[in-house]
Amino acid sequence: MSHSPRVGFNISPSEPYWVQVREAALQRAQELGLDLIPLNAEDYPQTLTDEDQMTLVEEILGQDLDAIAGWEFPHAPAYQLLQAGVPIIHPAELTISHPLFVSPSGLYEVAQLLGSYLAERLGGQGNVVLIGGALEDVWGDDGSSRMEGLTHAFQKYPAIHLKHIFCGWQYQEAYAHIYGVTQQITPPIHAVVGLSDPLALAGRDVGLAQGWVDEQTLIAGINGDPLALTAIAQGSMTATVEISTTDLGYTVMDWAWQAAQRQPLPDHFSYQFKLVTAQNVAEVAAQKLISLANLPHRLVGLRRREQQKRLLQLETSIGISRQIGSILQRSQLSHEIARLISANYGYDQALIFLWREQEQVLALDQLEPSQTTPLAVPLSEAGALGQALQDNKVIFIPDVSRSARFTPDPRWPDVVSRAIVPIHLGSQVIGVLDLRSHRSRHTTRHELVGLQSLADQLGIAIRNAELYGEAVEARHRAEKAEQLKTRLLANVSHELRTPLNVILGYSAAALALPNPYKTDLPVGLRHDLNQIYHSGEHLLRLINDLLDLSRAEIGELDLFPEPIQPRSFLEEVFRSLADSLPASPHVAWHLQLPDRLPLMQADPVRLRQILLNLLSNAHKFTRHGQITLGTEVLPPHLHLWVQDTGEGIPIDLQERIFEPFATSVQTNQRREGVGLGLSITRRLVALHGGTLTLESQPGQGSTFHVYLPLPSLSGQITVIPSSAQPTLLVIAPDRETPAPIIELCQRQHWAIRHVWAGDDLADLLATVQPAALAWDLAQAHLSDWTLIQHIRSLPQLCQLPFILYGGAPPAKSDAAVGLTNFLVKPLHGETLLEMINAMRPSPAIGPVLIVEDDPQALALFSNLAASALPGYAIRTAASGKAALALMAQEPPSLVILDLMMPEVDGFTVLEQMRAQPQTRRVPVVVITGKVLSFEDIRRLDYALVTFQSKDIMAPDETSASLHRALTTAETLPQQTSMVVKHAVAYLHQNYNSPISRQELAAAVGVSKDYLSHIFHQELGISPWEYLNRYRIKQAKSLLLNSNESVMNIAAQVGFNDLSYFNRVFHKHVGCSPRAFREQ
Repeated sequence: MSHSPRVGFNISPSEPYWVQVREAALQRAQELGLDLIPLNAEDYPQTLTDEDQMTLVEEILGQDLDAIAGWEFPHAPAYQLLQAGVPIIHPAELTISHPLFVSPSGLYEVAQLLGSYLAERLGGQGNVVLIGGALEDVWGDDGSSRMEGLTHAFQKYPAIHLKHIFCGWQYQEAYAHIYGVTQQITPPIHAVVGLSDPLALAGRDVGLAQGWVDEQTLIAGINGDPLALTAIAQGSMTATVEISTTDLGYTVMDWAWQAAQRQPLPDHFSYQFKLVTAQNVAEVAAQKLISLANLPHRLVGLRRREQQKRLLQLETSIGISRQIGSILQRSQLSHEIARLISANYGYDQALIFLWREQEQVLALDQLEPSQTTPLAVPLSEAGALGQALQDNKVIFIPDVSRSARFTPDPRWPDVVSRAIVPIHLGSQVIGVLDLRSHRSRHTTRHELVGLQSLADQLGIAIRNAELYGEAVEARHRAEKAEQLKTRLLANVSHELRTPLNVILGYSAAALALPNPYKTDLPVGLRHDLNQIYHSGEHLLRLINDLLDLSRAEIGELDLFPEPIQPRSFLEEVFRSLADSLPASPHVAWHLQLPDRLPLMQADPVRLRQILLNLLSNAHKFTRHGQITLGTEVLPPHLHLWVQDTGEGIPIDLQERIFEPFATSVQTNQRREGVGLGLSITRRLVALHGGTLTLESQPGQGSTFHVYLPLPSLSGQITVIPSSAQPTLLVIAPDRETPAPIIELCQRQHWAIRHVWAGDDLADLLATVQPAALAWDLAQAHLSDWTLIQHIRSLPQLCQLPFILYGGAPPAKSDAAVGLTNFLVKPLHGETLLEMINAMRPSPAIGPVLIVEDDPQALALFSNLAASALPGYAIRTAASGKAALALMAQEPPSLVILDLMMPEVDGFTVLEQMRAQPQTRRVPVVVITGKVLSFEDIRRLDYALVTFQSKDIMAPDETSASLHRALTTAETLPQQTSMVVKHAVAYLHQNYNSPISRQELAAAVGVSKDYLSHIFHQELGISPWEYLNRYRIKQAKSLLLNSNESVMNIAAQVGFNDLSYFNRVFHKHVGCSPRAFREQ
């Protein structure tokens, strides 16, 4: 034999005696150079099924053992191994009969020796309890030899009466069993005999506890266990028969070595034994102590080697787990696990099969080299793969050609060994790891446990990869859905709202008196047209609500606030709805507004939407009683409420009605709307920095409360500091407090503290921390504006609620109620302050200065200004230098400025104007023929600067723009005006290419509707009208200065449709392009 004999080792140290036998066997194996392969019974189920026994046999055969030392498994697998030619040498007597099975013989003689000794001590009479021996022992040793020896020894003494208690071999098991059958024992008991020392000690201890054993009772056992020797030395045990553990262990390994050499084997072998009593226990114990002295050292060394081996396996498993745990791509995971297992465990191939429960197949997680689609094995045809999955346990096949459990798989003819490991995710089996080798492998149970741990880590890694893949896919789907949603919103806005507006327009025109048809419509037709109109309005509101909700969900619904006179605004909104609804004698509409309300800062379009939603909701559910819109100042908020005496809302629905598509109606009632209004209303209120709450009692009506923050000079959300005192700081130079402020302080129980220009605000703040500021513009003095600037510079004051009572309300915004497409933009921090500064009275009215180097243009603008602005002096300058000189002498009220001038151009003039305090706030209207670049736009980035292109605007439109610029009432804030200027520059740069509304809006970073709104507010026309006019201007130049065809010119200026170009050209010029060229 060229290699060290491979001997399976299966002697378990279950008792101290067998620990010594095992130690002696290991020592002898080392001396003989045997390669011991552990066969641990604890690695297998305690009760082996037929399938388990077949698995055991295959795994042992797969180890290519030359012999087996010890056997703690059932007889059936032992017979199969013996039949396969594997010798078994066992240290205990078993009833197995086979030429290759060897076990000791002599326990009969041992028991007979012990029985004769006890019979002599008993004087041939007495009651003896015999403990041990199992009718059916799982390991095959039923104690029959020992029982026969003892029985034969006692047969000579008829006066000795035996009571036999059958039980297992372990102390704890025997103790419990003996304790439970005490009714079978009738004292006195003169002797207790155990078939092993632990059984004798168990009988002694139970007898002492129950009183049927005393100091006179003889206690005897078999084996010479160290605990028995100790008991004999202490006098609590009488005798034992020592079987030499060293002799037994050495003899077993000697015969195992001979079996591995294929030498003849005996049926049995003998061993040395000795009766131990109190007379010789000291000598035997000394010899035993010497034998045990080296046991810890050798056992520790053996344990250390086993632990090192297991530690290596654990480190390998952890290393692999760490590597696969960081892989998030499924395909990469499969390849990497195969590589790592091959490198660390020696398998040639590692495949991952995942379980598809619905299809009942095991699907290969990667492609085989010769396949184009992953292999899917039906469970009914999966063989060992399916068995591992269903039984949820590792299957190891050392040699598929010799397996009695599984036939070789023709799909993989080169596979010799396989280990199939379930892949777990928690308690669920999600697949199997199929490890294959092209040669027979020796795999221990510890290695299989390590592979199971690795497979469980693999399950986690697979799940992580799946989650990562799902997250990536979800992100892709979300991005795609977002793109689809954006396109859908655009299509809905255009494809639905545009025809609806046409329907509404025609039906409104037909209902007008007089109508365009110059005839009275029949009553029935007018009724039908009314139905069409109101249904169209309802559908338009529904579309707007859906678009608003979609925008809000993706964070693209925001506000563009401006100062609002609440009283006039609320009256207009309230009357517009109340007057448009059919009159009902059962419902009264009430408006509860104070005579004066402070200015608020809100988006007028969205505030109107909030109020109309709440008022419309109240109208839907109020059949009798009244509907009331009210407001009051409740610092730091302006409190608005809508109250009705309708049906009320059940308590359990009072929060749900703010959810999308939720309504307060019961299932047996007709639904009013689709449940979007309140959801959108709450979102809009929240975007204003406010809150929306509800009070309702079923049957008594509902009250919706809206709390909107009052503005502050800082432009931030207002707060009342916790340290604030109940004091209102009133800006009033004449120390007279306006009536609304007195009423507010009485209601809030606040004190009033006046302040005016010249006061030391630092000293004031040292004595009082006010809760809010108040100012009445109707009583304002010029010095108040200086005080406002001072307050703005103090953090303790500028963030307080600013209660500002204005004069006449600002001009009504011409924004449409249906605006819905808004992008996220922060509130403009200086809007309130700019408004206050804009209302600062001027000490004198300056002239209108026109700066233009073209005499014809200068004359044109002079006539326009004189006609549009009567009462203003007109001054002209033919150069930038002259203009600056005139402004130094007399600051103007308005400047009309050309950009392209020699020496000092318009950009320089504007820059120097804004550098001087006296001209910093002078409005400027830039009218030029220059094609603006984005760099030009940057140089126009000043407040109160508007831009127009020459030959674009009609005279009346230019006059209107001069009015707007001069009054500054409708002038856009600087940031917003820059958006319009960027849009103009983009149109100048790209007019010859197709431009969509979405493209232009995206280029300047706002929504389409908002761009249309502010563009019209700045220039008086829409972006698309401006683009058409600019294109026509360029077309006129090409028609006069080139020989290009009309079709080519149309294409060059951005018109793809020649007929459409002709219509637009005729609209703006009054003739066709061809006629224009021929003039």
